[in-house]
Amino acid sequence: MRLKKVALAVSALIISSGSWAHGYIEFPESRAYKCKMQQNYDCGQAEYEPQSIEKDSGFPTGPLPLDGELASASLSQFSPLDKQSTNLWAKNPIKAGMNNFTWYHTAAHKTNNWRYYITKQDWDQNQPLTRASFESTPFCQVEGHQELPATRVTHSCDVPQRTGSQVIYGVWEIFDTINSFYQVVDVDFGGEEGVVSEWATQLTGQIVGKDLRQGDKVIARFFDDQGEVQAKRTEMTIATQEQTDKNRWSYDLATQINSTHSDVRVGVKDGQGNVNPVFGNNSVFVKKDSRLNKVVISYEEQSPEITEEVTVSGVQVSKIQDGQAKLDFNVQAKGEIRFEATVINHHGSEKGYVKQDIADGNMPFSIMLKDVTAGHHMLKYFATNKDGKLVKQDVIDLQVENANNGGTGEYQHIFPENITSYVAGTVVLQPKDGKTYQCKPFPYNGYCTQWTATTSQFEPGVGSNWQDAWTLK
Repeated sequence: MRLKKVALAVSALIISSGSWAHGYIEFPESRAYKCKMQQNYDCGQAEYEPQSIEKDSGFPTGPLPLDGELASASLSQFSPLDKQSTNLWAKNPIKAGMNNFTWYHTAAHKTNNWRYYITKQDWDQNQPLTRASFESTPFCQVEGHQELPATRVTHSCDVPQRTGSQVIYGVWEIFDTINSFYQVVDVDFGGEEGVVSEWATQLTGQIVGKDLRQGDKVIARFFDDQGEVQAKRTEMTIATQEQTDKNRWSYDLATQINSTHSDVRVGVKDGQGNVNPVFGNNSVFVKKDSRLNKVVISYEEQSPEITEEVTVSGVQVSKIQDGQAKLDFNVQAKGEIRFEATVINHHGSEKGYVKQDIADGNMPFSIMLKDVTAGHHMLKYFATNKDGKLVKQDVIDLQVENANNGGTGEYQHIFPENITSYVAGTVVLQPKDGKTYQCKPFPYNGYCTQWTATTSQFEPGVGSNWQDAWTLK
């Protein structure tokens, strides 16, 4: 097999070297990157970190990654990628000859090389990937010259002749560590040599998705270069518990599309060029002259009934000592909930935080408030159930006082002290009579008072209506 070494076509700026390098094959989309793009499902950590599949260098002669664990690089958090089946993973259409491969480096590292291996024509698609599945010599190798790569690099490689579904194994070998990054790319070359299928073009996107609930609706939306083609839009409501499984509904939706639209075929193409639905990841094919170029899956999901309940009670806050105070309260939960609470002051600055899971019971909470000054604060909380649905949210107003305040004439502000408004509980010294006053709740909303310091009729102890707004302390 011919080995082709090529120069880099690079784009973007070179970023500084760091202790952690990361990267994945962005085009054609690797198995891990398709997980991030929601085109593959049940991927483990790859859904969030396609760039972190990193293990000892040395493939194919070295011991790592282990056979059967090539897609995950023998890392347990990525082990779902090692599942292997004909119709499990979304595939990229490809043809033999010159093709571009693009790596996206989320953190650069000095590089020895990038190498690309391809499965043998007769490999078994339903068996775990092993070294024996691949040609032992890379069909393309690009030297890195021990230099930092750009954020994106594109390699032009001569891909060997193949038919049907194959796997390309990309290896990014690092120079200044012992590791390499490993990426599996699932590709499809089409039918057997000499077989011409009327379904010549594969659209971007697949008929695949997540598990659903009865009553949910799944929608296949087709696009051309002018936008969505409404006439091709195909909807299906999940009617039974069996159909909630993503492999079942993808098969049923593929079957419905094929029976509804004569110019589209959904499924997997066999060696004779026929396209048949499968219980799993279904590709979409059209005829050569079709203007369609993409299919997208969307959902209309039913909101599950929320049976959980949450009650917050016994809210008490201590007086401020050395800039700190303590907030205590109880949470009563029915069912399993996650409780998250933040204390913020009147200006929106966070002063304390807590998060805790509770299941059917009462739990006491304490939040230490730091860098606190006297005045209005708020306890803002959210409670969600195990499905992430919001059970309850609320805001409880607090009045935090200094340790030397409360009933003895001490004050927080000298009226008006350039303050344009006051909130309930604020204590001020009125220099005109030498007395202290505490602000009342506003009588028209019972929540928060804003008596302006410049409204003379409400001036504490002096204005004609001061008793509407203030209490003499």
